[in-house]
Amino acid sequence: MLVDERAGAAAMADETDAVIAPMTGTIVQLSVSVGDMVEAGQKLGVMEAMKMETALVAPRSGRVASVDCAEGSTVDDGAVLVTFEEETP
Repeated sequence: MLVDERAGAAAMADETDAVIAPMTGTIVQLSVSVGDMVEAGQKLGVMEAMKMETALVAPRSGRVASVDCAEGSTVDDGAVLVTFEEETP
């Protein structure tokens, strides 16, 4: 896995356990809360950057552990937006 060392918290996040902001933008919709169960590929929210909307999708099935953004907030490229509980074997 290649990680941008400038990405702060994203550098510490496992790509399968977190949704990372793909660019700097504004969160325009969130459709999950802490504790929600989601399926891989499920739409978790939408962010907007330069008048274009990007869907934020779950990288795997699991339970949402934290939502680290809010609708209307501006997030930086590489920010951790949503994390998932660790998978248990």
